[in-house]
Amino acid sequence: MMRNLIWVALGFILGAATLGAVWANVANTPDDPDGAVDVRIIVERHASGDVEVGLQQREVSGEWGETLRPEHRFLLAGARADRPLHSSVVIVDTDSRYETVAGAYAEYLFASGQESALRFHERLGGAGDLPRMLCVNDLNDPGFGSYCDGIESTYGGEVERWEVSDYDDFRVELETRLLEDRELGALFATSVPTANIVDEAREATRRFIPWSYWIELIDPHLPPPNNLHCVISHGSDEDLFWGLAAESSVAAAGMLGINVRNEVYTNSAAQADAVRRCVADGAVAIATTLADPEAMQPAVRHAIAAGIPVISYNSGAEDAAEVGTALHISLDDLVAGRVAGEEFNRRGIEGNVLCVIHEPENQGLHDRCDGLTESFNGTVERWSMTDRDTTVEELHARLDEGDVSAVLGLSSSIGVEIRSAIFDSRLNVKGATFGFSRTVAEYVADGRLMFAIFDHPEIQSYLAAVGALLTERLRIDPMSYFNSAQMLITPTIVNAEEMQALLDSLTEWQE
Repeated sequence: MMRNLIWVALGFILGAATLGAVWANVANTPDDPDGAVDVRIIVERHASGDVEVGLQQREVSGEWGETLRPEHRFLLAGARADRPLHSSVVIVDTDSRYETVAGAYAEYLFASGQESALRFHERLGGAGDLPRMLCVNDLNDPGFGSYCDGIESTYGGEVERWEVSDYDDFRVELETRLLEDRELGALFATSVPTANIVDEAREATRRFIPWSYWIELIDPHLPPPNNLHCVISHGSDEDLFWGLAAESSVAAAGMLGINVRNEVYTNSAAQADAVRRCVADGAVAIATTLADPEAMQPAVRHAIAAGIPVISYNSGAEDAAEVGTALHISLDDLVAGRVAGEEFNRRGIEGNVLCVIHEPENQGLHDRCDGLTESFNGTVERWSMTDRDTTVEELHARLDEGDVSAVLGLSSSIGVEIRSAIFDSRLNVKGATFGFSRTVAEYVADGRLMFAIFDHPEIQSYLAAVGALLTERLRIDPMSYFNSAQMLITPTIVNAEEMQALLDSLTEWQE
């Protein structure tokens, strides 16, 4: 257990101390997920005039435990007034985050063992004398004795627990038991290695007694706190998307209790170098965007060759499998473009729509314009500014040519600049955008932009951090198991009424 040392300070003014209790919140509350507890200081005046102090800790049940009494715990009746004193150290035991997780999982294993015992009971007849069951506890994977505890508590017959550490010895001894012990009628293995041996021993002895096993694809224990998980992306500090994304991955790291390195780069060469640095620094898992798949592929494959699982997120869904990432998490960019085109059609937009690509090398943005081209009834022109600092001026000049009916921005920051360019042009050009910000929400709510499609940076980056942890905790090869699977967010249109509700909700939580 984590042991907290507490000094009980005595700052009483003589004559004021009476029998009572003083609350001292050591951490938070008993409900704190990190296992923090409440304590209170007990103060008692004796007939002699001396004042004695002690400490009580709240138990899991909510009741106060036995009073802990430090060696030096008395304020003598003759002590000088207004002089702060302290007791000797009191040691309070609290569960660490690791112990809390382990305890919760042990409870789950115990309940699972009970369920297995019931299934064996039904399978073996459900009445009368049940045969002896052997519960094989693999000591090479600590903590699974709780499963056997659950079986023992519920199975109606005798349960013999077999602690296994040497697989070769277990193989020989199990075959002997199956051949000679005719009272043995059921068997459970708590790990895949022991299950493999049981299966082979049954075949070798032709003794096919009922059996089952426990398989665990994810290591249930928390990773060491110094394990490095990298979340590396392309992007710009001028784009709110990446600010929200970074905020989300940092929040995920705190909630998951893992060490996450979150970095954003404006060019793919620097991003690829960052992935290589993660490899050199001993990262256990990496999540990266694939805005420029060709540039990122060598770095990703370098990490994989070093035995580090890599997942991708945000841009690059169509190229993720070729690049070699185990899993990809993103908005479905192609479908998102189609949704935008269908909404333009529904609103009666005709003619030419500009699809503003603010990162020309970003494949995900091109996918959105591809989808728009597929579904929009008019024409789609891909347009990029030459300088992000002059976006409004350049777009204003393009609109002044007079052949544009609407403009679609592919990020919240660009959406705001699109609205400024349209306003400056004084032309009847409609605007819409991807992304969310307070300003975008206001523009859609009051009609200055027609609609928005959320790209959800918070979901993508949070799941990227979770995905990095998941691949590292898997007990099976994540590259083969996930096999370039994709988790794609289905995009939806957000209209004025929905945006107003979101704006209201931004402040409701403070009320």
